[in-house]
This record gives sequence, C-alpha cells and structure tokens, in this order.
Amino acid sequence: MKLLRKISMLLLTAVLLAGATAGAGAADIDYSTWNSTGTYPQDVLNTKYLSAVKALMDVQAITGDSDGLFHPDKAITRAEFATIVAKTTKQKNMEENANDYFTDLDGYAWAKEYINRCYEMSWIKGVGGDAFAPGREVTYAEVITVLIRVQRGQDSDLIGKWPDTYINYADMYNLNGNVDVVNWNTPATKGDVAILTNRIIAPPAMVTSNRGGRFTGVTISGTAGTEITPQTVTIELYNDTFNEIHSQTNVTGWFPDLAANGLDAVIDSYMPAGMSIVHIRVTGTPRYATSTTLEATIPGTFLKTGVMAVVEQNTVQNVPATINIQ
Repeated sequence: MKLLRKISMLLLTAVLLAGATAGAGAADIDYSTWNSTGTYPQDVLNTKYLSAVKALMDVQAITGDSDGLFHPDKAITRAEFATIVAKTTKQKNMEENANDYFTDLDGYAWAKEYINRCYEMSWIKGVGGDAFAPGREVTYAEVITVLIRVQRGQDSDLIGKWPDTYINYADMYNLNGNVDVVNWNTPATKGDVAILTNRIIAPPAMVTSNRGGRFTGVTISGTAGTEITPQTVTIELYNDTFNEIHSQTNVTGWFPDLAANGLDAVIDSYMPAGMSIVHIRVTGTPRYATSTTLEATIPGTFLKTGVMAVVEQNTVQNVPATINIQ
C-alpha cells in the first residue's frame, strides 16, 4: 500500500507540474523545483547518463521533464542550456533592476536572469541584432564553446576559426569524455549536455574520490642493483583530469612500490591543466627483485574535474602494468 501511495503521489506531482508549466512556451522543464531525495528519472538508470544527471539534479542545475522522465536523447534550447550553466556555476543576477541584454526573451521569465548572467560573464552570446534566440536548439559546437569559456575563466579568443578552435581544444584536453560527437553543428541532446557539463564545469559537491584510471600496458623492468634504462609510464584517468603540472615534477610519492625499491618518477613533460593523460619517466637503481602489479595513488592537489572541482585522490591500477625487477 505504501508503494502504491508513493506512486500515486508521484503521478499527482507530475500532473501538477504539467499544469504549472503548460504556458512556458518552448520550455517544458520546470527549473524551479526538484527534490533531490526523490527518485531519479527511470530512463537514465543503468545508462552512461546516470552519474552526470544525478550530480546535476542534486544541485538543482537540471531536472527531469514534467512526465517524470529525463529524455536524454531530446534536444534542448539555448535558454535551457544557459540556465543549466548558470545554475551549475551558482551564477545568478541578484540586482533588482537587472539589465536586459536581449529583446526576444518574452515568455522566458524563468530563464532571463540566467541568460543575462551568462552574457555578463562573457560565456554566452546572442545571435545578432539584440536577439538571443532562446527557443532555438543549442548545438554541440555552442555547448563546448560555452563550457570551455567557463572552464578557462574568460571569453576565450582561441586562435583560428570558430568553432574549429574550440573543438580542437576539447579534443586536445579530452573534454568530451565518452560523448562521441559526429557532427558538431547538430542539436545537442540533454544526456550529452549533462555529461559534458558535469565533466567540464562541475562544482566540488559533485565530485567523489577514487574514481580510477589505468596504465597503458607498461612494465617497469630491470635488475636489482643495476641502474635501469629510463622508462615511461602513461596514466589515463577515467573521469578526472590533471591540474597543471610542470616537467620534472617529482611524483615518486604516487608509486609506493617504486619509492620503496629506490626508483624515482618525474613528469616527463609539461602537462597543461585539463589533460586526462600524463606521462611519467621512471629512473634509478632498484634495491631488490620484485614482480608485482603497478599501482598509483594520485593526491588531490594534482587532480581536478572541470575548473572548480578538486578530488581527494585517485587510485590507478591495471593488471598489464607491472614492476618486474630480476
């Protein structure tokens, strides 16, 4: 009976929300209410979208639709995306007489302050002639451009032609993660927007530690008592990225087994912030013979998720990566 009562209440809530948002025009998402302790939309459970959708819902940056589902394959509008960005970054225009920068926001009162704030932050722009086109579907190119501007903390005038420079930047720093974009000029889906937003500009509240990574099949080999030939270890993080790390930074502390055996590990080359892959050079003279699986624990000071979120640590382990000292 309790389950039936709960289902009935959820259905009633969905009906009330549908009535409350019926006059919202292009916006069929109610951004004003979300109970983060409630059930997450059924259509993202057991999908790649769940982690990102859950994280953004928990901070009230995004919601399901009025039918209780999320519809991850559905396109979203420029107004909806601006709202997600502003809420994710906790931006809000608090002035009583806030400026209106665009003339086509009638019917978008729910999004106006967020659009204006994103514009003030130089994250998002209009489409010309004081128009914002709030009801137009946002494209993947527009999404990645805005998220990169937020991450970099400025209106990024990347050298080259738009949007190619932003797309190349995203590829270079692996900002896309598991979002595979075939055509950047097509409308972005809600699910992909959630993943990209959570990955690139997620606030600290969304971050969990120990999310893991992998080595790329490296074996550290040599003979006890003899200096080894310098060898490179490559680490790829699953969900997190690195802060800026300068070349020759000593990271021996990441590898307890290497340190115990008298080996040194340093960053092989300069690593700009946002990279998920780091190359580490291992040198030294091993003290004793050993054959064991390589493992690394990376301190949170070296790690970031997006621009604002720092994880506590990240444990990396994969069987193909071993220490094999004879």
